[in-house]
Amino acid sequence: MMMQREAPKPGALLHRDALISGTEVSDGERHMRFIASDESVDRYGDIIRANGWQLDNFRKNPVLLFGHQSRALPVGQVDPIQVVGTQLIADCQFLDEGSTQMADEVWACVDAGALRAVSVGFAPTGPINQLIDQNGSWTGFEFTSQELLELSVVPVPANPQALAIAKSLGLSEATQRLLFPADERASARVAAERRRRSINLLRLRAG
Repeated sequence: MMMQREAPKPGALLHRDALISGTEVSDGERHMRFIASDESVDRYGDIIRANGWQLDNFRKNPVLLFGHQSRALPVGQVDPIQVVGTQLIADCQFLDEGSTQMADEVWACVDAGALRAVSVGFAPTGPINQLIDQNGSWTGFEFTSQELLELSVVPVPANPQALAIAKSLGLSEATQRLLFPADERASARVAAERRRRSINLLRLRAG
């Protein structure tokens, strides 16, 4: 049975990730449509109801960020953003080529399919319900009313395919580390395996 965590407080900043699910709207125009959120159960076991999204304040300054870096320059603009059925759909226009190096590199990775994750930053503004399964066990929370605070393209743990694409685009090693940070758990597993092999090798030599 899943251990119940404390319910989020209204007004608290929360992040929820989703895989980019969209296609380029206009060839060569650095424009991508994202499904920023839907009503599927996320990796926390939670559901965000689409009809609860409050977008008015976000629409006053609809910037697209990278990695939730609100103090950094945006990489684009979100216009329009709207609820369609059970999905929050965001049309994102990346900055023109040459505006900033970061915007160029993030767009190149998104366009090439190396960066595949977006994330909403939101604050609950209404009731947060518990989700209970058919066996009476708690599984997560249902958000019924929430204000969108920001939308970001987010980095993903490094993987060979994504890094190969990034290298083919000519991105520097520093940029690759920023866009595709190392998975600490994976690194720890690799280190542990190396130690195990070293110990076994020493044992073989001693024998």
